Parts: sequence; C-alpha cells; structure tokens
Amino acid sequence: MTVTEQRHRRPTSTGQKKKCTVLGLVGGVGSGKSTVARLFEEWGAEVIDADAICAELHRTPEVREAIEAEWGRDVYAEDGQLDRARLANIVFDRPDDLKKLNAILHPRVTERVERSITACRTDGGPPLCVIDAPLLLETGLDRLCDTVAFIDCDRATRSCRLARERHWPPDEIERREAHQTSIEEKRKRADVTICNQGDLRTTCRIVRNVAQALTDTGE
Repeated sequence: MTVTEQRHRRPTSTGQKKKCTVLGLVGGVGSGKSTVARLFEEWGAEVIDADAICAELHRTPEVREAIEAEWGRDVYAEDGQLDRARLANIVFDRPDDLKKLNAILHPRVTERVERSITACRTDGGPPLCVIDAPLLLETGLDRLCDTVAFIDCDRATRSCRLARERHWPPDEIERREAHQTSIEEKRKRADVTICNQGDLRTTCRIVRNVAQALTDTGE
C-alpha cells in the first residue's frame, strides 16, 4: 500500500525563487515520523528535531532546576542524564504533572524552533525545512508550517515496531496517545498523506515526490 495525497499547497509565481517551505509531520505513536524526517534530510531538507531540542534543554541548569523542584533528583541518573523513562512513567499517569512538564518545556522548544526556521529562511538556506515534533498540533507548532503531512501507518504495524524497537507493552500506545490529538483529527488537519506502511524504498520514493512537489517553483 502506497498512498501519497497532496490536497493543497501555496502557489508560487513562475520564475520566482521560492522561500524555504516549512513542513510539519504528524501521525500516531510509532508511525515512523523520525524515519520520514530522515528521508527528507537525505533529500536535502533541514530537519528540526523537537526531541533533540528537549534533550538539550534537559541539560540546561534552568530546566534541570525546574524539573528537580517538581519531581526530585531521582529523575536524573547518576551520570547527570535525565531518566526519561522514569519521568514519563510519572507524568503520563498524572495529567497535572504532564501539564507542568509541558509548561516547562514547550515555550522553550517553540522559541528554538522559531529561531531555526528563521535561519533556514535566510539567503542560501535549504528549499525545505521539516519539523519533527511529537506534539506538533498540541503545542501550536503547526502555525509555523506551510504544509502538514500525516504519516499513515496502521495500529498493528505501529505496535509491532514499538515492541521491537523500544520494548513497549501493547497498552503503552494508548497511554501515550490519550494525551494527544486523535489519529483521525491529525489526518483531517493534514494537507499531505505519506504512507509508511510498506518497505523503506517505497516510503523513500513517496518522500522524494512530496519534497519535489513542495519545492517546485513552477519553472
């Protein structure tokens, strides 16, 4: 199954150099957003990885102090690295704690994403910038995007991937997605659908087609 559906994109005048297009990725947990982002990067896009930004923020004194003030030093390992699994086990079972963590991280992540987009849109920047953020819609990062792509992958495949790659139990997807926009709403709000159900070569071809369509100047 390979489906690429482009519902709309902003027009560009013929012969005019197009600014860097910003593409945001959405999809279910385990749908392969990071894999698709990597394929866009291989094509030549600049990828803004929200998870990587969060990892950097966790090492800053202000964020570490805020997290320790809420959940104690036990959420950090002996080497000083955040124990993300331990913190996740706390906040995903306590909605108020998740809101507190989001309030610490999301404004800082948004600021860094905005700075990265500005850098991409300078002269000589890449033709395409991809935002890989687990909570693109929930945090409002979609407002920074010219186009949003839904990464389509069925529930059974996602569950198998996460069991194999992260050793997640079957109910972990439901626990995570309970705090996210529904799959159908993500699909509805996207402009483009990229199927990541089959083999990597097929997904790579779809990504290439989408990237070329989004950056075509009409020349």
